Amino acid sequence: MFGLMKQRRRRLRAQPFPKDWLATVESNVPFFRRLSASDQAELLGNIQVFLAEKRFEGCGGLELTDEIRVTIAAQACLLLLHRKTDYFPRLLTILVYPSTYSVEEKRPVEGPVWEEGRMTRLGETGRTLGSMVLSWDATKSRLRKLCSRWSAGFGDARAAIILARSNENRVCLAAVRR
Repeated sequence: MFGLMKQRRRRLRAQPFPKDWLATVESNVPFFRRLSASDQAELLGNIQVFLAEKRFEGCGGLELTDEIRVTIAAQACLLLLHRKTDYFPRLLTILVYPSTYSVEEKRPVEGPVWEEGRMTRLGETGRTLGSMVLSWDATKSRLRKLCSRWSAGFGDARAAIILARSNENRVCLAAVRR
């Protein structure tokens, strides 16, 4: 089984990358152009595997587009450059809301005291990483801010937003430099 999966992934990485997807990556992941040609090729191949293996769902009325799927895949796959990877094997589904969303939640405050109510979120992941929930506008906005900060200071930096987490409007950033 594993041999077949490796073969399938090799075929996916070898396929020509669609031109409209490349335009999306160049537009929405500004530091893509700063990567070497070999890093760009590796990233594009990884994006194709990621998109083939992960399921995306639009939530809150969001109609998923290739722009959304490719941008999120590019951000995730930046973390895989120069690594032997299994493409986030526990991550199965990416749920994308157009903007912030609310959930009913109970959370501990202190000792036996709990707080209940609606919490606004930008994103989250399940404890076992079976699914990841993102806000599209926050994902795009944070990526632009991150890219402008990184490109100002590091010419060869690669950075990606892996997960937007919410209650305190924190964004967990994963940055990789060489």
